[in-house]
Amino acid sequence: MGNSKIRNTSLTLKIVASIILTLLAAYTSMGLVKATETNNTYVPSSLRELYAKRAVETFNSLQAHYYLSGLNLYRGLTCGKYSCLWTYSQVMSAVVYLALTPSLGNFTTLFSSYYSGLSHYANPINPLSGYESTVTPPLGPGGDTYYDDNEWVTLALIDMYLITNNTSYLNRAEELFNFIISGWSSNSSLRCPGGIYWRVGDLSRNTCSNSPAAEAAAELYLITGDQSYLRWAIRILNWVNKCLGSPSHLYYDHINPDGTIDETIWSYNQGTTAAAAALIYEATHNESYLKLAEDSAYSSLSYFSQGAIYSQPPEFNAIYFRSIRKVITISNNNTLAKMYWNLLLQYVNNTWLTYRDQETGLITMGQPLSSVNPDDVEIWTAAMVQLYSLIAGAQQPALTPIKAPRPSQAWLTTSTTLVLILVAAIAIAIYLILKGVKH
Repeated sequence: MGNSKIRNTSLTLKIVASIILTLLAAYTSMGLVKATETNNTYVPSSLRELYAKRAVETFNSLQAHYYLSGLNLYRGLTCGKYSCLWTYSQVMSAVVYLALTPSLGNFTTLFSSYYSGLSHYANPINPLSGYESTVTPPLGPGGDTYYDDNEWVTLALIDMYLITNNTSYLNRAEELFNFIISGWSSNSSLRCPGGIYWRVGDLSRNTCSNSPAAEAAAELYLITGDQSYLRWAIRILNWVNKCLGSPSHLYYDHINPDGTIDETIWSYNQGTTAAAAALIYEATHNESYLKLAEDSAYSSLSYFSQGAIYSQPPEFNAIYFRSIRKVITISNNNTLAKMYWNLLLQYVNNTWLTYRDQETGLITMGQPLSSVNPDDVEIWTAAMVQLYSLIAGAQQPALTPIKAPRPSQAWLTTSTTLVLILVAAIAIAIYLILKGVKH
């Protein structure tokens, strides 16, 4: 009888132990305990050090030639006296990626200046809405409001929050996202109804105004646990995949108001779509989204490795490479990682001499600095600073959930459920052990 009890207790303990190990494996796979992909395997330390130096020197040159420190703005031409918001957003991302690179100094101290500079693009009537494309009164005339411009700012603000834990950046990112989804089309007469418009008052629906929104929504969900963000991320990505996806797993540019599709293949559209899919997989563990991310990344890396990467603007490529980096970090796909680093290193090494103004180090695409629009020089230079930082070791910050759940957040998330089951299993095991000792 005693031996039977021991055997039964032993069997039960083995079952409980198996459950605990399974739960721990699930907990790890959810990203709560997850290894981070690094570039150490693909980039020699000497090259990392070289591009760390180049990133800082190039950024310093940008600041010296165009930054207006009293206003936290940049000189411009396309949008008037000051740079366009599109340009400003990519300089923000350059500062973010410098801050994410080890041993480059504390670039996080610049975040507050850029956050302050954004206020010059705010809608003077409704500051909580989206930023305008041009500096607004009293410094500038103001301009159209583009949903994609505000998405690039949102992604930068999310990174700034993750790096500093300053909730002002997160709160503003959430406000901007609410503005972004106000651009979702409810016009059922349009081809492939749905999607976020490119610009306020325009009926064009672009990949660049949808995939970054899905990417931002997935990141906001992973940070806040608010289910509405996840629903939006899935809704937006599914629309892009259905309405702008091609048979080759590449994504077209936009649907015109008349229903015709511009089938141009731009690098940033491929990157943001793949990143959104990978982040949704990270949030849901639905394997179909991982497959979508990997198929998209593989197709685009194959396509751009044939030379097409050089026909793309540097700012598109910077967004592309930083987005695909998210995919390979989440997927841990060694084939994709190898393709990614080969293409990135080839692109940056080949353009180091041909894109730069030799005297200043600014990116002029081979043209004399004096003949190039300041907005172009700024956005091209900011783009290459991002890429130099990636090679130097910039790491995407972990999407750490906030400590306190939001009111709209379900109190019992998947991770919470696993924790409770794990605790219960351990408690049962302890009880059985004590019971066995007693008898």
